[in-house]
Amino acid sequence: MKTFYTSAFILLVLSQQSFAEETTTLDEYTVTARPIGLQSIEHISQPVTLLLGEELKEKQASTIGETLENIPGVTTNRFSPLASRPVIRGQSGARVQVLENGLGSMDVSTISVDHAVTIDPLQAEQIEIFRGPATLLYGSEASGGLVNVVTNRIPEYVPDSFSPKLYSSYNVNSLEKVVSFQAEGGFKNIAFHIDGLDRDARNYESKDGQVDNSFYDTQNFNIGGSFVDNWGHLGMSFGHFDSTHGVPINPEEPDELPFIESESDRIDLSGQWNNPISGITAINVQGGYTDYEHTEFEDAGEAGTVFNNEQFEGRVELLHAPIGVFTGVIGTQFGYRDVSAVGEESFIPKTNTDTFAIFILEDTDFLDDTVHFEIGGRYEHNESDPDNAASVSFDLYSISSGIHWHFTEEMALGFNISRSQRAPAAEELFANGPHHATGTFEEGQATLGEETSNNIDLILAREEGVFKWNVSLFVNYIEDYIFLQGLDRNGDGEVDEVEDDGVTLGGELQLVQYQADDTLFYGFEAAASLNLYTGNNGQLDLNLFTDYVRAERDNDDNIARISPARIGTGLDYQYGRFASGIDFTSVLAQNDNAPLETDTGGYSLLNLHADYDVIDSTAKLNVFLKATNLLDEHGALHTSFIKDRAPIMGRAVMVGFQAGF
Repeated sequence: MKTFYTSAFILLVLSQQSFAEETTTLDEYTVTARPIGLQSIEHISQPVTLLLGEELKEKQASTIGETLENIPGVTTNRFSPLASRPVIRGQSGARVQVLENGLGSMDVSTISVDHAVTIDPLQAEQIEIFRGPATLLYGSEASGGLVNVVTNRIPEYVPDSFSPKLYSSYNVNSLEKVVSFQAEGGFKNIAFHIDGLDRDARNYESKDGQVDNSFYDTQNFNIGGSFVDNWGHLGMSFGHFDSTHGVPINPEEPDELPFIESESDRIDLSGQWNNPISGITAINVQGGYTDYEHTEFEDAGEAGTVFNNEQFEGRVELLHAPIGVFTGVIGTQFGYRDVSAVGEESFIPKTNTDTFAIFILEDTDFLDDTVHFEIGGRYEHNESDPDNAASVSFDLYSISSGIHWHFTEEMALGFNISRSQRAPAAEELFANGPHHATGTFEEGQATLGEETSNNIDLILAREEGVFKWNVSLFVNYIEDYIFLQGLDRNGDGEVDEVEDDGVTLGGELQLVQYQADDTLFYGFEAAASLNLYTGNNGQLDLNLFTDYVRAERDNDDNIARISPARIGTGLDYQYGRFASGIDFTSVLAQNDNAPLETDTGGYSLLNLHADYDVIDSTAKLNVFLKATNLLDEHGALHTSFIKDRAPIMGRAVMVGFQAGF
């Protein structure tokens, strides 16, 4: 296997020498999770991936986590088919922020892995993935990376015509039925957007049989509008989200059928003012407010814990005119969060958290625009006030600098260095109670300090030609890294299993505590795309990717639930209105485990997709087919708390269509 890995890595880096050169022009893509004027992907030193167009359509799944799980450096910590968040370079939870149009998802998915994200990837027009610390722009909750889901719910332009779209699909494994609609239009200076979705699935089948209580049912509805003129735009949107999803059955409690009912209302405001005064070229203002609630049921008739989350987030960015060679942005971010849990599993107290931050990001080009340089800094004040303990506050400082150099027309080198800080989350500080979904009794520590990430990224890429590839190497030394550690207070060499009081032994809950230690994360990601054929009979491309991450504490112990190494390959073919692809991914076994953590075996996935444009004119109709896990492999996700009772879905086929007018 080591020889296989070495050969694949050498292929990714060197095999461009074996093929004839053919220069092509890159499409111009923009990244919305950047200040106004700094959105070009060529002006980013950090490793970033844009998922849009046909690639996004191919990967869209029921959750953000599963949509991104085969992006190099990104996996998922899937707890159930509807509760799945991204894991970026081995980091997840409170360290990976999920945004909607630049503002947080404002749910409680970071508090526990069984809580769903309230953003459906099917309604995304573009998804942006930043690896490594992104705290300069989006705060301490993005210390491990961020995912920004771009929708057009507050339009920034007036469409030329009314354009409704309809999507529907059916999965024969989980019996999932999806119906989604979207429409955009406008008149004179008024633009509007409306969308809605209904997603319903039963228990899915793994290779070993049905995974009981893995059903889900979710609906959302969103409407927005804006006034657009030469000076900019001003608009708002409203969205409502409902979901019910089961928690896969604990084999030790087969008679319990726990499930979660969620509901959320969200209001967003957004505006942009171009050239308001001399020296300021644009001002961008955003604000979002969410009222979220979910109830956890032990069974159909017994309500357990109720989580409430009321949250506001605001941002103001001022793009200034060039000062010397530098163009940049000065901004502020502010907000509050009131989160509470009441009931049998109220393992965190009611906590109010206030944040305020200022940031600056400057960039310039030189050497005939072949070199792009940027530098920035951020100060953030974070204060958490629980109702059962003294408040704690943190002053966080972050700085980042990067360079992107096109040393030939085809080749580019990127280098990014940053030092960023993250405040502990409320659950890490104040948790003290049973959490049956994960089978744990969690203890926080109010004395935990801020995490400090010291990160270096090195990126080498060939960005044009018939053979495109990129390799990213990263090292991240995190001081006082916070993690969950199993406790063995009775000294028997195993994690203590306790009752709901957290003291009495002999129960079904593992006793865990949030602890901190200096930790080193390191690894790489690599991807390549080779055009094998372009001609009268279509286009055929070969794709390759691999990734690897390790996380070691200063005492040489490993961090738990770190993503295993992967290697994958695939072929994409397109001819006229027809497109298809086949992908094979090998997930290696994970044996580099934390104390008291068990090994996870490897597995392989073979997937197939195909679609055809039945109508491709003013009106459009596309039919598609996706087949996943064709080998019907058993696979356990090492990143999941319940890897053994919720394995990957077995062989599945999805059929559907998309129509537009």
